[in-house]
Amino acid sequence: MQYFVAVAEELHFGRAAERLHVAQPSLSHQIRRLEQQLGVTLLDRTSRRVELTEAGRALLNEGRRLLAHSQRAIRLVRSAAAERLLVGFYGSAATELLPGILRSFSDEHPSTEVSVRELLLDQIDELLSGGIDVAFTRLLPGQAEVELEVIAHEPRVVALPALHALSGRATVKFGELRGESFITNPVVEASAPPRRWLTEQARHGLPGRVAAEAASVQEILTLVAAGKGVCLVPVSVAHHYPRDDVVYVEVSDADPAFVSVAWPRGGLRPIVGAFIEMTRRLASAPTEAP
Repeated sequence: MQYFVAVAEELHFGRAAERLHVAQPSLSHQIRRLEQQLGVTLLDRTSRRVELTEAGRALLNEGRRLLAHSQRAIRLVRSAAAERLLVGFYGSAATELLPGILRSFSDEHPSTEVSVRELLLDQIDELLSGGIDVAFTRLLPGQAEVELEVIAHEPRVVALPALHALSGRATVKFGELRGESFITNPVVEASAPPRRWLTEQARHGLPGRVAAEAASVQEILTLVAAGKGVCLVPVSVAHHYPRDDVVYVEVSDADPAFVSVAWPRGGLRPIVGAFIEMTRRLASAPTEAP
């Protein structure tokens, strides 16, 4: 059908053969075979010209539709067979690493369809159930029933309302926040402040007062800007979420924030394993400090 459509459009066997990158005798033979199979004459040809018969014009219209349909079918089948990968991330856990990992992964696995989804900080059901193939989190080993590997850490800063008494400082100590109430993100424990957060507060002599809980970075910063409380956040939040109504101040003795990559327990698809391995490799590569 491709041969016939090419000849019918060119009305010249030589040009059609060049277009198809086949020898002209082979092209002529295939057209004759098609006419024999259909029992009709498709082309009136002389030594000077080629013209379509009525049957040829009918077949040209149908042939074009048939070829377009076959190409759609090929694309559909190839798409169905393509690998798919769904990468989740919590809050700021992926802001520094994920874009570069996605670029490198697409270069090495161009046929894999990769989707990215932001997840609420206190919901890990999709990760537990396997709805997400792999996720960038702030979890540490033992905090959830998933496979987990810490790949990076970063300093933490305190997000303060712009008019806060400490907003003009370059750095503060944890103890200087003793009188503050904090916005927390529960991550896993939805009914109480995270144990790790309470332990750090107690170690610095803070009572662990909770002003509110928030399930996303934007929720946290909106509550801080409204004066509802303060929040310790990874320094990457300061880089990627600048706001006129929020000031970020370094907390020199705060525990670092961790970035971990997590995936559901059980069998690991090879493409997911390849993504995790690339994440390990790029996370360990030396980079310039932000």
